[in-house]
Amino acid sequence: MGSHLLLKRAIYSSFFFSPPQYHFHHLLRSPLSTQSSKLQELPFIADYLISSFGFSLDRALKVSANSNLTAIKSSARPEAVVKFLTDTGLSHSQIKYVVSFRPTLLGSNVDKTLKPKVREMMEVGIPGEVLVQLILYNPSALQLKDVPARLLFWRDFVGNNDKALLKIISVNTFLFNLPIDKHILPRLNLLKEYGLSNEDMVSFLGARSCFCCHLDSIRQILDLIEELGIPRGSRMFLRGLKAIGISSKSKIKSNEEFFKNTYGWSQEEVCIAFQKSPVVLILSEENVRSTMNFLMSKVGFEARSIALRSRILGCSLEKVLIPRYTVLSALESKGLKKKCSFFSACLASERRFREIYVVPYEKDVPGLGEAYAAAYGGKVPV
Repeated sequence: MGSHLLLKRAIYSSFFFSPPQYHFHHLLRSPLSTQSSKLQELPFIADYLISSFGFSLDRALKVSANSNLTAIKSSARPEAVVKFLTDTGLSHSQIKYVVSFRPTLLGSNVDKTLKPKVREMMEVGIPGEVLVQLILYNPSALQLKDVPARLLFWRDFVGNNDKALLKIISVNTFLFNLPIDKHILPRLNLLKEYGLSNEDMVSFLGARSCFCCHLDSIRQILDLIEELGIPRGSRMFLRGLKAIGISSKSKIKSNEEFFKNTYGWSQEEVCIAFQKSPVVLILSEENVRSTMNFLMSKVGFEARSIALRSRILGCSLEKVLIPRYTVLSALESKGLKKKCSFFSACLASERRFREIYVVPYEKDVPGLGEAYAAAYGGKVPV
């Protein structure tokens, strides 16, 4: 019994107290595929990417042709990069993601390139959490010039709010690759010209951004929002920008014509629909056709009246419209709830809808909850 316990302790000790790099290597290593093992001239780095990070043979061979990786003949450099990332604070799964996203990072010189970059960022007060997220979402930042200055600019821009900074990093991964003076400032000044405050711009960048677009393209989108009836400087202007900020003017105009030609909407009705729900002009034609067909043929809405209720076009047909129509139809057929507002019911939160339309009537309509769940699960045909 005692020897058995000592054996267990020895196993526990050897696993949990061995060097971190051993664990990483142990966890990521997997047997080579049968196909790759048959190849006689497989480059070392390709073999390493397949066995350590699960790359496919084709991708590993393609990546191994990169000039930063072709000279690697042993695991010394890539494992030094892995250890550096581990010491910096990245988990095993995060390192795997980083390498999958930017495998050429494994060819970096830790002492000459990576450590100085991280040291510079830490010296100017960049928190470790921000640093880890920056590496995770944009590992190329470790190979850029002036990264500390760029991070300080954005940290100051968001008012030293690291939560907001992390959101921007995760959504706009390459924003930190863009030069501040030549690229970023002209776009920030343009947004100010259209009435957006710093707070508005932080909110916009934390959603999705057109900052990589040409300056003239951004101005066209801003002008288009005004043309569609939302004045600059209003709170709705920010909503409009968030909705269509990464779309082109031609795409928006194409969707305008689609509503006019297919459903007879006037320009005024297009503007009303956009003002009520800016996302309506970036929906795919396929989704719009399915939703409009359901609203017109099943619910009984007229095509042009939907322009006044355009928010409903942003609701999921399978998860919201069909299930809730099923419940409301059941209640009305039993005379339990007359003149239900389908529009209001569809805009209610899931919890609110169940509280108002499902739970109170489950005794009067046996199986109502099950019918709603079945419709929500896609078991009711469109």
